[in-house]
Amino acid sequence: MQAFYTLKQAILDKYRVNFPYYTGDIQGFGNKEIAQLIDLIEENCHERVSEKWVYTHLKPLENNKLPRRDMLDIFSKWVGYAGWEEFLFKNRRNEGHVIENERQTITKPTTNKAYIAVGIMMFSAFISMSVALFVSLKKDKATLCLKDRYTQKYVDNEKVTLFLVKDGKSEKLTGKEGCYDLKFKGDTAIVAVHSAYYKPDTLTVTSESERYEFDLQPDDYAMMLRAYMNGNVADWQKRRKQLSGIISEDAVIQEIMFDDIGVEFLNKEEFIAKVTTPIKAIKTLEVVEVKYEGDKIISLKYIQK
Repeated sequence: MQAFYTLKQAILDKYRVNFPYYTGDIQGFGNKEIAQLIDLIEENCHERVSEKWVYTHLKPLENNKLPRRDMLDIFSKWVGYAGWEEFLFKNRRNEGHVIENERQTITKPTTNKAYIAVGIMMFSAFISMSVALFVSLKKDKATLCLKDRYTQKYVDNEKVTLFLVKDGKSEKLTGKEGCYDLKFKGDTAIVAVHSAYYKPDTLTVTSESERYEFDLQPDDYAMMLRAYMNGNVADWQKRRKQLSGIISEDAVIQEIMFDDIGVEFLNKEEFIAKVTTPIKAIKTLEVVEVKYEGDKIISLKYIQK
């Protein structure tokens, strides 16, 4: 197992060659670092590694068993070896040289120095075990923050809805400034992301860190609709043409009314006419839900705040 820990350190060193500004350890990898690592391996080795595998085998401080041989081969090749066998051979040989040199060094000091050296080694071992025990203690809470994958800005909490999924039930989370406080039991927590402006996602949060950051993939059409509804496009004729191209002829479009009035149904032409008329009321429109079929919007719900 020590060889696998050595491999994980080699993976971290290789990652830092490409991203030298990252100063954390491999346990601190977030969604961004994992995505970058996966892309590097795919680019250099033409192999695809899953995000789940990284969470399961690379991020844990301690591993109970070795991963599959094929994955060990992929990462060994990525850090510069022919495969796992060569990595084992060369690193065990290096470790053997270090042990032999240490043995030769230990035989030279006087008795008093030997006692001092043994005491220092025992104290260092005690400190290492204490640190490992402290790190291994399971946390029951973490902070989860969401960023826009394109802009790297924190996502407005009003634009997404998060649910903690456990025991077949969903618990809605509240947050502020793009972050959420998450409490959970066990090693992992599953969080479902729902949004009219970002693609749905399922996030896995482990008990190994107190803070996690995830990137959300924007829904390009929904973002376009939001820009149109907020009057951020100057060319109205161009806006009408673009809307006509992304909305299906048979799209079901609903405006949700306040005060229990109900729902107003619009056809494609009526909706386009409404959001391409340069009046102040357009700025109060907000997308609630968008559904697609292929590259066309087939269902759209919005409200006028």
